[in-house]
Amino acid sequence: MKIAAFYENICDGVQATGQGMADVLAELHHCGMDLLYLTPDSWKRDRDSLSCIMEKLDLKIEGMHGFCDFPGNPDTQRYREMIDLAAEAGAGNFLIIPGMYSTGNTKRDLEKMADGVRRTIEYGNKRNLPILMEDFDGIASPYNSIAGLEYFLKTVDGLGCAFDTGNFAMFREDETEAFDLFAGKIRTVHLKDRSNERRHEGDTPFLCSDGKPVYACRIGSGYIRIAEILRRLKNRNYDGNVIVELYAVDPKHVLEDMKDSVLWVKEQLEKE
Repeated sequence: MKIAAFYENICDGVQATGQGMADVLAELHHCGMDLLYLTPDSWKRDRDSLSCIMEKLDLKIEGMHGFCDFPGNPDTQRYREMIDLAAEAGAGNFLIIPGMYSTGNTKRDLEKMADGVRRTIEYGNKRNLPILMEDFDGIASPYNSIAGLEYFLKTVDGLGCAFDTGNFAMFREDETEAFDLFAGKIRTVHLKDRSNERRHEGDTPFLCSDGKPVYACRIGSGYIRIAEILRRLKNRNYDGNVIVELYAVDPKHVLEDMKDSVLWVKEQLEKE
């Protein structure tokens, strides 16, 4: 198992603190980060400067993720451009977020999303790029719960799971029960922790379906059972990667939290 980090989180921290990207990535690499995870748009914007830094540090791209609006724009070809960029960058997988309920016809929206994911998989196969979906935690997302994600994984052939430890908080579902259900299809893991209290002044609350807020926090410091998830991954001889995700953490503190998170994950992975 190798450790990756969300590049967009790092960018937020670099912008907020004024630190240099090369220095930040070198420090995270020293802590144990070997891979980056990012969007095709970020790669398209920063690939020249980022490629130079990555080459010096021997960093690779774990995967990419991107949005399509298959219900509102079923004929979109955006997924092709995103997959092409991911393949060009040497990404190991691509996570598709196929849209939200938006037209008032939930059955139609769901069918359009599933059809769009099938087309994405077909094109991904041509580029030798596995296509994944996660338990995306938007309230208008039909795959924001165990049952919602299970629908797509059962309905769409060839679809893999990007398991997000923190997104099952949307409906207060048990992340370990979700792990046991999806373990056979997990191809990458997003490590996201949650806290019932704000850790930094600028942390952004996330509202669960019950209307109560939770907050993102440094990995290993919240109530999500991430150490147990990592233990179960090791017991299954999981050969994928894990990705530190700190969206909604105060940008002024996200880099220190990212460093501490990578160190904590590295420590967990090295345990017998």
